[in-house]
Amino acid sequence: MNLGCRIRELRKERNLTQERLAAALNISAQAISKWEMGISYPDMSMIPVLAGFFGVSLDALFDFNIENVEKEIDKIRLEFNQYFWDNFEKAEQILLDGLKLYPSSIQLKTDLLELYAYHVDRGDEIINKAFALGSQIIYVSQDIFCTCRTKANLIHIYEYLEKERNQDHYEDIKEIIDSLPYIYPYMLQDKMRLSASYIKGEEGMREALNLKNIEWQEFFIACDTVAHRYFTLGDYENALASFQESVDIIERFMYPDKQGYDAYPIGGTHANHAIAVLDIAACLFRLGRIETLDALIAKAKHIYFDAYESIQLWDYNKQIREMEEYFTKEYHQKGLDEYKPLDLSEVEKRFFEKRMASDQREQ
Repeated sequence: MNLGCRIRELRKERNLTQERLAAALNISAQAISKWEMGISYPDMSMIPVLAGFFGVSLDALFDFNIENVEKEIDKIRLEFNQYFWDNFEKAEQILLDGLKLYPSSIQLKTDLLELYAYHVDRGDEIINKAFALGSQIIYVSQDIFCTCRTKANLIHIYEYLEKERNQDHYEDIKEIIDSLPYIYPYMLQDKMRLSASYIKGEEGMREALNLKNIEWQEFFIACDTVAHRYFTLGDYENALASFQESVDIIERFMYPDKQGYDAYPIGGTHANHAIAVLDIAACLFRLGRIETLDALIAKAKHIYFDAYESIQLWDYNKQIREMEEYFTKEYHQKGLDEYKPLDLSEVEKRFFEKRMASDQREQ
């Protein structure tokens, strides 16, 4: 916001010289010149006088347009999202640069906290940054969605500390949850839901399809959550039924004409799909029904690893290692090592062959 340039524009629009404007405001022409050159700025008491003289709002005087600001923030967030998972340093720098331009943006701060929360395994520095930023957001935010996202991400960090560092943060988690409001999905009257119902033509159809995908995702996640509750209680029959519901919902809405990663309405759902199949295997193992375990484990590997056949990996060695570590960790946590050690040799061989073929094409 260059106030001096804006004053000069408004003065010239009205065909006024610096001297005439100075006389009208009862100040010196030299003061006007310094404002327009950016050497000095009007006193705060002069701001409403200038706006009144030119017949413009304060926003117009400062050349401030909230819609333009929101568009610029949206651009920053879109660029940031491209690097969220694969390039922490780049993603963080994009947001930090954005906050230099828009230091009061709660959305950018919330995105930055989420980045820290999902890369919390990078160490104590990130954890400390996350807790400090989270406290700041909660203190100043008047956006209930950003506040709720912030608290959910803080819970994610506490969960990491419990699982990976064996720390007890149950009371911290419960305190955060107790502070949250209930927001029932059908009570949300946001742009997507209202557009899906009332906007005509392609725009309304696009929002309706987006709403369908969001509700689909929430539904299979809800079934998966219920299943995990049953599982922790040792009720493996009900857990099995709920995990199967989650898988059935995912498969019901997959695109039949597409393969791998592209077969899912929302990118990344292949991981939910694969892990839910492993959960079914874990339930059957505990129930002593092991006849189909090999087939289920093979299906989970196929879903998870073959999804990447349809996309270009930016760093084969790093990403394949991360994929294997994630899948192996899930397999172990579900106790399936007790049934049979996990064998990923075929997966590694296939990715190696794909990498070699890709290198040959590039040459």
